[in-house]
Amino acid sequence: MSSQKKIAILFGSETGNAQDFATILSHKLQRLHFSHTLSSFSEYDPKDILSCKYLFLFCSTTGQGELPKNASDGKFWSFLKKKKLPANFLSHVNVTLFGLGDSSYPKFNYAIRKLHQRIVVQLGAKEVFDRLEADEQSMAGSNKGTGAGVESVYFEYEKRILQFLKEKFPNRKLKNGEVIERDEIDPEIYLAPYSYLTLADEEDDPNPAASDNSNIKFEGDKSMKYGKVIKNERITDPEHFQDVRQFIFKNNDESVNDIYYPGDTAAIYSYNTDLAVEQFLENQSHWLEVADKPLKFTNGIPSHLRDGGIVKPLTIRNLLKYHCDIMSIPRTSFFMKMWTFATDVTRMERGEEQLNDQRDKLKEFAYDEDMQELYDYCNRPRRSILEVLDDFLSVRLPWKYMLDYLPIIKPRYYSISSGPCNPQIELTVAIVKYRTILRKIRKGVCSDFIAHLNTNDQVRYKIISNNLIRKSYHGKPMILVSPGVGIAPLMSVVKANVSNDIHFFFGCRFKDKDYLYQDILEKWNSENKIMLHPVFSRDRENSPDTKYVQDVLWKLGQEMTDLIVKDNALMLLCGASGKMPVQVRLTVIEMLKKWGNFADDDAARKYLKEMERDDRYLQETW
Repeated sequence: MSSQKKIAILFGSETGNAQDFATILSHKLQRLHFSHTLSSFSEYDPKDILSCKYLFLFCSTTGQGELPKNASDGKFWSFLKKKKLPANFLSHVNVTLFGLGDSSYPKFNYAIRKLHQRIVVQLGAKEVFDRLEADEQSMAGSNKGTGAGVESVYFEYEKRILQFLKEKFPNRKLKNGEVIERDEIDPEIYLAPYSYLTLADEEDDPNPAASDNSNIKFEGDKSMKYGKVIKNERITDPEHFQDVRQFIFKNNDESVNDIYYPGDTAAIYSYNTDLAVEQFLENQSHWLEVADKPLKFTNGIPSHLRDGGIVKPLTIRNLLKYHCDIMSIPRTSFFMKMWTFATDVTRMERGEEQLNDQRDKLKEFAYDEDMQELYDYCNRPRRSILEVLDDFLSVRLPWKYMLDYLPIIKPRYYSISSGPCNPQIELTVAIVKYRTILRKIRKGVCSDFIAHLNTNDQVRYKIISNNLIRKSYHGKPMILVSPGVGIAPLMSVVKANVSNDIHFFFGCRFKDKDYLYQDILEKWNSENKIMLHPVFSRDRENSPDTKYVQDVLWKLGQEMTDLIVKDNALMLLCGASGKMPVQVRLTVIEMLKKWGNFADDDAARKYLKEMERDDRYLQETW
């Protein structure tokens, strides 16, 4: 078990949950002296699977039942999909699979099932135990009906893996050949990452780092694109609580043609405010003396920093601003890695007693499987990492490991509103700003970043292809359904001219406050480009007998059902996840029962399932 290639922990993660669970498992294995590889699915070297004996997979589901980008991209998945691979290709691998999903989506946990089908069923890997599937709603999967969160499923998964490995390998061999019992490393000891930061020598970087933004560059990601802002305009009434922007930018290079189609997204790379960075440095004041000095990595750039490129000059200040997500809600892995640094008694009013109290509480956040205390402290009030550090002043963090315990800012994906391949890329962005139970204002890092961009400001981005609508459905009738900013991809569909028979259902609160793109939609309606069906949930004057999009669907039930059943119409639903997509789906089932000549619930549900399987009922929700 000396080679790290024998055990691999791979993750496919869209928002960071699957990655965090993979990181926690990696942390536990490290402490039990199990050498292993921790990697995203896409960055795993296909050759290493030949040496792998134990494979632990974590994967969430995105889009229409797809693998996340850091699972589907890269060489490994492409390699596993090769038809020439024999049926026993992975017979030497013992595998476990953990899926993360949300049962409000039609294709619940499809990604982990795809991996299971290919790796276990078709290529012969042996399952150590049955696949576990977690559900955010607790309505399906391994935590169905229990009311328990996805964490409870993870801890069961971890428990089974650790029990399996410890029973199989109760001892370990030292470098001198001595065999000893496999004891866990003292949790007080911090496990340093393979590559961490250190001060650069003059020969490494002869140019002193600057603390301004005049020479900021990002190196190491050739796929990164740079654009300039063309328009950033609020399109909701100034009096309305929700600030929604029409945000337009274009590539700096006029010779570059960005290729995209309806349903594709733009990944926007944002960064923290200077104020947030200063607050962090004030909290960890021992960092200030080296905050602007040039740094280097001891063993190369860590793989999780490569997406988007690494900032240059490489300094603590620049890393905090452009890479470290210090305004995010901390995850369990953050506490696992940082609690041992609660050592500064000089900032404790009550001395050692208070220091010990803080260490105990931070350790509880890290290891308590109940997680209720952590949820109440972090998630309910939406506390940021920066605020946690302000609460626990005993924490004195070593800057050289900052990229190990601080999470990385991930790009935010926005559906494109503009027509296919238009050089001016248009997004419809809801600016996230709300007040928590602590009466503190919270802002989304990326949407707040966008809100403060002005004309000609620079933006880093990538175009993500999602292949949403099959070409075989072009020319077919389409039923487009969207409350709020879910309108973005639907606008792109209409502009693509893929159908001349489009029913467009749009819902918002008030006709005169948040009726997004009203002029354009009503112009299209008058030109018979679409048949528009708006509805206003808080505006009885303009919406007297309907409140939500599903109400209008039901009101036009006979006509919409005929389009679906007789004319094979495509139905596309976009917007916030949660109750809305569930209610729309239930409404469609009732429509099929009443007007589609289906005998009962089962028959109607089966027909809708067939639509989902054929990508004729599409749900893009977030």
